[in-house]
Amino acid sequence: MLMLGISAYYHDSAACIIKDGQVIVAIEEERFSRIKHDNNFPYKAIEFCLKSQELKAEEIDCVAYYEKPLLKFERILETFLATWPFSLNPFLKGMPEWLDYKIKIEATIKKFGFKNQIFFIPHHYSHASSAFYPSSFKKAAILTVDGVGEWQTTGLWQGEDNKITPLKKIDFPHSLGLLYSTFTAHLGFKVNEDEYKVMGLAAYGKPTFVNKIHLIVDIKDNGSFKLNLKYFGFRESFSMYKNHFEKLFGMARKPNEKITKKHKNIAASIQVVTEEIYFKMLNYLYSITKTENLCLSGGVALNALANGKIYKETSFKNIYIFGAAGDSGAAVGVGLFVYHQIVPVAKKQPINNLYFGSEYSNERIEIILKNHKLKYKKFVNEEELIIKTAKLLSQGSIVGWFEGRCEYGPRALGNRSILCKTNPRSMKTKMNIIKFREQFRPFAGSILQSEVHKYFEVPEVKHWSPFMTFCFQVKKNKKDELAAIVHTDGSCRIQTVDKENGRYFNLIKRFYKLTGTPCILNTSFNLKGEPIVETPIQAISDFINTKMDYLVMGDYLVDKTNFKIR
Repeated sequence: MLMLGISAYYHDSAACIIKDGQVIVAIEEERFSRIKHDNNFPYKAIEFCLKSQELKAEEIDCVAYYEKPLLKFERILETFLATWPFSLNPFLKGMPEWLDYKIKIEATIKKFGFKNQIFFIPHHYSHASSAFYPSSFKKAAILTVDGVGEWQTTGLWQGEDNKITPLKKIDFPHSLGLLYSTFTAHLGFKVNEDEYKVMGLAAYGKPTFVNKIHLIVDIKDNGSFKLNLKYFGFRESFSMYKNHFEKLFGMARKPNEKITKKHKNIAASIQVVTEEIYFKMLNYLYSITKTENLCLSGGVALNALANGKIYKETSFKNIYIFGAAGDSGAAVGVGLFVYHQIVPVAKKQPINNLYFGSEYSNERIEIILKNHKLKYKKFVNEEELIIKTAKLLSQGSIVGWFEGRCEYGPRALGNRSILCKTNPRSMKTKMNIIKFREQFRPFAGSILQSEVHKYFEVPEVKHWSPFMTFCFQVKKNKKDELAAIVHTDGSCRIQTVDKENGRYFNLIKRFYKLTGTPCILNTSFNLKGEPIVETPIQAISDFINTKMDYLVMGDYLVDKTNFKIR
């Protein structure tokens, strides 16, 4: 059975194809459009998915869409009416989009030539499915938390065998995702894009605004909450907050203004309150499910700083977070949900890596290198390439790394990455300069699975964290060795790496043998404001226009120095 899963029109539009319950290809629209977090209908992503598998639209058995457009439209209309006349401007802007194309999803899908049934599944069911079905758990508690789907913003669920059962929910306008995004906007960052900047900034501040945040959100012991809507403008305006909000927290920071101690303290405070709600929800969820297995999804599940504390703050012992926890991952979730409804006896197929995207052959890469008149060296033996690259990293070089199929989701997991060693601390500064990023932002580390317990305060020796969705404290005796990836609060977002990661695993293993450090700094292969590179041409452009020292693509190595191999 062949299924197409689609997400679109909010952020991170994506498409995937599932064959007999197994994801065989998945990619975001942004990788082709080059619009970061592109929310347009994923025409290019769908075309790629079909072409890469040599499929025609009529061969797809069914299509699954990640939410119910009519129900979402109902919420938008009711919100406009409830906040009229203040909602006039959003109404005038939003209605033409809805009436022109957003409500006509079925007609848009059929333009591709799909002949069979199209399913429309509630948004949070799609999120819950993207977390539970790719996990290895027979039974698990599931939490979905985001900005908003149709009406729902939060879902507590239980998954058992192939069935997902809803337990409790919270509806719009009360939303933990929108609460966090309101502070993202107030701090001068972009909503639905820069929330991770707030998380990074939080480490530099003190939570001195927690009491004020408690004035605008009423939190119950079970994690349910209500926003005081006199402070929030997202229902009826283009602003996330109202004047009352600025009276309480001060004037909003403009995007290019200096970040002050106050801004850092606000970031620290909203992180603390977010974690307070998060852990209360999770403890309540544990109390009603009595299972030590937890699955997480929705945009809030990408808050790696909070995720790393779940083991200490709750009774959950085993946690699975699908790496594409946001709306792009819901394309996979909705496809898996429909598949398991159609084939209820089908076995779950765990997802252990996210290498589902595009791939370029060595022949294609070499043609592109020649077209750009770049000097390069081809390595016939993979081990020689690994040895050479590991040596360059050990000497302090910064290497663009373009290998195999691109990753699905927001994190570079070793196939579209920029790499360097984890010390000295100045490597962080160099890397932020290369990516044109703010210096307060931290970097993640990729570490061998077998060695993670020696370097980080992980919950168990065999801790598995392949999707970069957890932050853990760095052990005190390892902070100098990992200086470039240790954040101000002593934490680091990590990716555990094993044989599933192929050539990337071999590179880190060789680097470990050479240096004694089983970890390297890994950041996404892109510059500030652009999506992760998808093609060799994009990788070459970023390489040429920055201070990267080397570029490895497939079996080829390019040296920045006069574009000749040393």
